[in-house]
Amino acid sequence: YIPQHLSFIIFQRTNEELEEKNRKKMMRNRKDIASSLMLQNSIILFCLAFSIYLNFLQGYSEAFAPNVFRDAHVAKTPIQIAAYTDGNEGFSRQRSEQVGGANDAKVLKYIVPPSSLSNGGRVTMMGSGPGDPELLTVAAYKILSDPSVLVISDRLVSQEILDLIQGDYKIARKLPGCADKAQEEIYSWVKEGLDAGKHVIRLKIGDPFVFGRGGEEVIKFRSFGVEPNVIPGVSAAFSAPLLGSIPVTHRGVSNQVVMCTGYGRNGTSPDLIQFHKEQTIVFLMAVGRLRELCNNLVNLAGYPLRTPVAIVERAGCPDQRSIVGNMKNIADLAEDYDIKPPSTIIVGDVVNVLLQSDETFDETVGGLVTRMIPEVNT
Repeated sequence: YIPQHLSFIIFQRTNEELEEKNRKKMMRNRKDIASSLMLQNSIILFCLAFSIYLNFLQGYSEAFAPNVFRDAHVAKTPIQIAAYTDGNEGFSRQRSEQVGGANDAKVLKYIVPPSSLSNGGRVTMMGSGPGDPELLTVAAYKILSDPSVLVISDRLVSQEILDLIQGDYKIARKLPGCADKAQEEIYSWVKEGLDAGKHVIRLKIGDPFVFGRGGEEVIKFRSFGVEPNVIPGVSAAFSAPLLGSIPVTHRGVSNQVVMCTGYGRNGTSPDLIQFHKEQTIVFLMAVGRLRELCNNLVNLAGYPLRTPVAIVERAGCPDQRSIVGNMKNIADLAEDYDIKPPSTIIVGDVVNVLLQSDETFDETVGGLVTRMIPEVNT
């Protein structure tokens, strides 16, 4: 009897202990659930409060904030930002009616001046290409053929292009040392033409926006109250090498092209491009400091003296000339042949790709290059 009784007591205590453990476990679970619910409720309350706070800031910003960019971030309608000023204020702003869906709400639209003045005066910026009239765009040719236009041309625009002009034209004499004075003269001529109600053509060599001060002139013309029309031109950076039988890229020889100017702002030298074997560099407006440029490329940028260099003078014109050399002798060759602007300088192994035959591939090409035309048998 006693062992059985003891077994019953032990079994009973064991069940009581299990029940107690289960009861404590349920209490802990209830506490965990309650804590989780409290955390979720706290997060919901925080999000609601933060949303109310943001709505308050939005209303305050729309009512009082003067900063146009802060307005643009929270505005419910697009903000148009003026790209010009009258000299007394910063960016002017104007709200426009919302068009389209919610995605249009934060679109910034720039306000620019009208394309013509009340008297009919307007400006067209035009690229003349490298010099050959046949490389003009059709749009450029049509406008130059209009006898009513006033053309303000750069000094380096070819005579062949100038001969196409049917109306009046003036040529800015931008010479080294007086470029800024000539630029102000250009602005004065354009302003006079606009005041007279003329269609003023700002004719630039190559493309207006490739080292041609095109962006600066757009900003200046906006200050005159007119937004210029822009007609792109064929840039000499790519056309001049091609016209000189030099591809700027060639598989296995050059896989990248860099365009540089020979003159930085205020006559300074731009940063040098470090040597890379499979790279072509095209320099515009640099023939006047060719010797200095070559010395810097060799001594400061790591270019070998045997790096091929070519110069294409007056690309596309009847008197086009090309000379080929290397970093060591190209400056001497340019002096010997009296190379003048406008000229395009090409640096890299692509210079010799089309100037060498299979028999002379390992030979160095140098000197004045003329295009040989084979005789046709009749």
